[in-house]
Amino acid sequence: MWKIKEEDLDKFRITCQGRLSPEGATGFMLGTIFYISIFMFIIFVGNLNYYNNFFDRTIVKTEIVLFSIQIIFLIIYLFPKACFKFQKLQTLVILLYAFQLGTILFVVSIVSEMADNSTGRMYTGLLFVGAVIIHIVATLDTFKQASEGAFSSGERSTSFFSKTKGAMIKGAIIYVLILLILMYFQNDYSIDFFVMYGVGTVLMYAVAIGAAEF
Repeated sequence: MWKIKEEDLDKFRITCQGRLSPEGATGFMLGTIFYISIFMFIIFVGNLNYYNNFFDRTIVKTEIVLFSIQIIFLIIYLFPKACFKFQKLQTLVILLYAFQLGTILFVVSIVSEMADNSTGRMYTGLLFVGAVIIHIVATLDTFKQASEGAFSSGERSTSFFSKTKGAMIKGAIIYVLILLILMYFQNDYSIDFFVMYGVGTVLMYAVAIGAAEF
């Protein structure tokens, strides 16, 4: 579909070399693990017996497995030799960390604050679907940009944030605001919860767009 030449990715390659370097990748992993550990602590405190339906138990068990995998990869990539030996796998590991970074807050919200609230879960689901669509569109647009030489080191080089991504971000902001406003008026959640939920939403959509560069 896209005819992308190697020379069209010079700028992109330089960016990725910095982000996927052993130091950069390990730093990102450590920061993400610290952030996720806060929410995993909340899940562990609840104990599996707290989650009284199959859906919640499945989500919690999945998160525990993913968190364990992240810890294992973090330990592996703390060794410089392992970073180079498993360099091709590193991109997938970074994407796993990014996915967890963008979704962990919503997981905690679903199994705690929204345990018995189908309306809240519905809006959370819509926000998640929106982020998935945003990621797909951003990824396709990034491939299109690459085919046009946007990431080359020549005159055709342009910003990662194209007109398409700009319009997409504006649409996402409107979409998210509408859902959050509807969610606020149809539920009795506290302001503190909504602030945390809003931060989680922004983080998830930022990851959805940023992950397209990988």
